Amino acid sequence: MSGVVYCDLLHNLPIEPGVFFITQFVRSINAPDAVVVTRNKLRFPLLAINASASYKLLALKIQNGISAGVWWVDNYVYDPGQLNIEFKSQGQSSGTGEPKSFTGSTLINKKPVRRTVVAVGIDGEEPQFLAQTQSNDQGQYTLEWLGYTGQILITALDDYGVPWAANEARGIGERIRPSAPNGYVYQVSSEGVLGATEPDWPESDGEIITSGSVVLVAKPFYRPKTAGPIVIT
Repeated sequence: MSGVVYCDLLHNLPIEPGVFFITQFVRSINAPDAVVVTRNKLRFPLLAINASASYKLLALKIQNGISAGVWWVDNYVYDPGQLNIEFKSQGQSSGTGEPKSFTGSTLINKKPVRRTVVAVGIDGEEPQFLAQTQSNDQGQYTLEWLGYTGQILITALDDYGVPWAANEARGIGERIRPSAPNGYVYQVSSEGVLGATEPDWPESDGEIITSGSVVLVAKPFYRPKTAGPIVIT
């Protein structure tokens, strides 16, 4: 059986230490065909997209939460010979006009979870980063902005934590992610100072590991989920 075939593209997104992007492949009125984590390259499985379709690519910057802005590419069509891709950028829309809002909930396996939730308007020539918030312990959230009406995408993001770094102090509830992504993050259950060398990370939900004087618990990292387009009137 053949393995999964990936496309790898160099990009101009402003990657810094501790920064990554969530990139969405959007086709007109459809929910995104693919949502991928982007670091030094934009990498996606070819089976996740329609290779002959035209997409708008939307990228959200993640650094201790969400940055106020959206990067995008218009009319992307897969080209097997393409090596680079150029994103355009825009800051958060200040907005004018009537207050608008969207209310929803974040659930995993029908149970409420806390998430960072982001709204992006996709009508018009340029997408608009409209609002972001945190859902509460009951999974409920309300996003609010001014003026924009039309289609929006709602993206919910799990806490990816901060990169592991030697000899750093960490408090209870903080999350650490390994240098090599493995599908898990590690939540501090007993504060202290991380060790001098990165541990061998366990890959089982609830498993405990100690780094230096910090005790951590393995938690699955849930990939971003996007809903929409949703029409705001």
